Amino acid sequence: MPVMSRQAAPILALTVAVSLIAHFVGRGPLSVALTAAITLSALFLPPEVLLTAAIVTGSGLGFTALQAPLVGQLLLSDLLLLACLGCLLQRRAGEAKRDRFLAVCLALFVGWSLLATLLAGTSATPLLRIAVYGAVFLLLARHRTNRRSVYTIVVCYALVNIVGGVIEDQTRLVGLYIGDPAQTGGLLLAALCPLLTSEVRTPCPRLVGAVLLCGIFLTQTRSVWFATVVVLVIWAQKKVTLRRFLVVFTTLALLGLTTVSWVTSMFGLNSASGDYRWQTIEAGLRRGFASPLFGSGWGYASSGRDHSVPSYLYQAVDYVLPYNLFVCVFASAGVPAVLLLALFMCRLFHRLVAKRGAPLLFTAAVLAMSLTEMTLYAGSMLTLLFFTYAGLGLGPSDAPMPSDRPTTAGGGPSRASAEGPAAHAGVVPEGSPTGAVCGTARGSDLTRRC
Repeated sequence: MPVMSRQAAPILALTVAVSLIAHFVGRGPLSVALTAAITLSALFLPPEVLLTAAIVTGSGLGFTALQAPLVGQLLLSDLLLLACLGCLLQRRAGEAKRDRFLAVCLALFVGWSLLATLLAGTSATPLLRIAVYGAVFLLLARHRTNRRSVYTIVVCYALVNIVGGVIEDQTRLVGLYIGDPAQTGGLLLAALCPLLTSEVRTPCPRLVGAVLLCGIFLTQTRSVWFATVVVLVIWAQKKVTLRRFLVVFTTLALLGLTTVSWVTSMFGLNSASGDYRWQTIEAGLRRGFASPLFGSGWGYASSGRDHSVPSYLYQAVDYVLPYNLFVCVFASAGVPAVLLLALFMCRLFHRLVAKRGAPLLFTAAVLAMSLTEMTLYAGSMLTLLFFTYAGLGLGPSDAPMPSDRPTTAGGGPSRASAEGPAAHAGVVPEGSPTGAVCGTARGSDLTRRC
């Protein structure tokens, strides 16, 4: 059993104290007992288990105890994340260099958004949850973790939701108690990415990949379909640089926007949803230009509904989240928040492109969905998956580098020995002297026969 470090002790003690206070003001003994048990589990369970448990419980499993707050505003997933933070703080940092620019951009983004939220008088609780997601990201980027176990649980959970949705004969695949086809599609993409890059091993990988692609199609969500195309095109590239990634992404985005009507009519999708999305984006821009420096506060963007507004007004687009990440951030926290978020994303892609693993593919998928969805909000499984995968991608590799592996006749890394993002680190920035002997990431388990 690991010994509790001085950094982890205050977090764990604070969680226990909050649960005790909530108990004395009216919460039942079961609540405080469960809170204490989850808190103490940081001493025994690996952070990978706690993190994936937070992802699963965050989307709900159909039990009231997993969906309703346990302690004040804390959910079960929040407690699991706090326990995960405490566990990660007990670990010694790995060999990965700390990216101060990335951390500063994220901290300033959250800090400015919090300032805008306080000035607007909206609830800061959603933003605080996102701050916890960001803290998990920063710690994962510094500590060696068993990313394969995370990927394996995500794949299993995705398959369970596909099978459950098919058994329930869902018209659109919304998963088991997830209730949102976009969130379910994000989960399926998170399962598909490590399968493409051979970072997770499954029996009959081609069959598993086909099931995941079928599930993505059954979501009948254009943003998920578009993100899948982006993932597959980037994965198929023999060489990926930041410049090429931006060119490919921009080209696909323009093609996607011009083919929306064709895709809608081809598959009989809701033709009004496209116009509705544009209306919400226009409403978000109007709201942002009304207060371009601080916006309307993050509670406007994260909580979804303002309970002071009559329910009959919820149909108006002014009270609906803009279906675009950057427009929604502009409306909620102003221009500085948009610039900080853009800098954070650019730096993140610059780091992930060099490794070319599942985190790069999934981050590209989230960015693709962000063009027509709001992908950054509290309680979102997609948001937590994004920070988790990005942190895993920046963290120290749990597999040897390609130079330590046997090579093929072509000089590239052996496909059979691929075990993590480092297996596909053959992609290097343009101009590198080692670029001529890079391997390819197309050697996936999906190319095998069952």
